[in-house]
Amino acid sequence: MIISIKNIFNFFSYFSIISLMFYNISCFADTFPASIKKIKKETQLQYIPDISFSNLNNKTLNLNETLKNNITIINFWALWCAPCVKEMPILKELSEKLDNNSIILFINQDNSKDYDRVKNFIKKIDINKTNVLVDFDMQSNKNFMLRGIPTTLILDNMGKVLWRIEGVIDWTDKNLIAWLKEGAKNN
Repeated sequence: MIISIKNIFNFFSYFSIISLMFYNISCFADTFPASIKKIKKETQLQYIPDISFSNLNNKTLNLNETLKNNITIINFWALWCAPCVKEMPILKELSEKLDNNSIILFINQDNSKDYDRVKNFIKKIDINKTNVLVDFDMQSNKNFMLRGIPTTLILDNMGKVLWRIEGVIDWTDKNLIAWLKEGAKNN
């Protein structure tokens, strides 16, 4: 077998191209799926419980009535939770990108019962006060089977809990936004 410089060059060219392809795939795999992997099919809670909370406008909302005919994202958070506070403005941006058939509710879990502090934070990041509910008695922990915060639930337009996210994810991802706009269906 005769080894020519042309054959050696071709071998290294192919090897370099293939190595570069696998490198790019591995870099992408490290950034994109890490966030998406946190979205888990809900197995603990089929429908949300019949429960009411007060919003920051002092109006009592029954979740089952409020959520009818909407794709809903419910985010459980607290001011003492740094990841929660960091995620709030990003979820606000997401709410602006979703259509009118979608709603994001923020259920505050601060056991300090410092209503004014919650109100001031919400005003600072300019979230609609109607969509911010308070659960100072922490009844959500039991009723929604929360293991920690931030926890986010995604419901369909019939009030069925489809997905659970424990921790922070990248809500700005284009694919995630498109999936939510399509109704967060299982593909």
